[in-house]
Amino acid sequence: MLKTIALPLILFANKAGYLGLYLYMLLVGTFIPVPSEIILIPSGYLASIGEKSFLYLLISGAFGSLSGALINYFLSKYIVKRFLNGKKILVKVEKFFKRHGKISVFLAPLTPGMGQYISIPAGLSHMPLKEFIPLTFLANIIWVGFMLLIGYIFGEGETAHKNAALFSLILLGFVIFFVSVYVLREVRVRG
Repeated sequence: MLKTIALPLILFANKAGYLGLYLYMLLVGTFIPVPSEIILIPSGYLASIGEKSFLYLLISGAFGSLSGALINYFLSKYIVKRFLNGKKILVKVEKFFKRHGKISVFLAPLTPGMGQYISIPAGLSHMPLKEFIPLTFLANIIWVGFMLLIGYIFGEGETAHKNAALFSLILLGFVIFFVSVYVLREVRVRG
């Protein structure tokens, strides 16, 4: 049963390649509700059996998600100018984003079903791109890496399992490092 479901997804991910993964994740990053797991988990499996490069998959997926988020961001900025200028809801969004925007932009992509939508209020509130882009990209690296690792764990042989453990530790170290830098920076700014 599992093979019947997994094989078409693996074939799809293999045919899509890196560019296809980028384009699929671009859709995931927009407001279109497309599940990232459909391509990321099979792609991780393909990396574990040597068909694809884990690093290239990670970069393609993260940049695809970021590109989709930027589409949402700029569409939102356009909507503000055209339709919401001076509305009460806009004032609330801006107030929220002044206090919680950075952490929201970082954490939302790590929450299933929320990631693609946080870029809309970020655009509405005109969050600076110098903050939006790195936070969104880092969160997407973590999400894409995690989903690829799930597929990688299903890889064949002992080498795949050892590499999955290594990738997990690297990803965890990456998360700890960037969260620590963020917290220290926020403490300095507020303190």
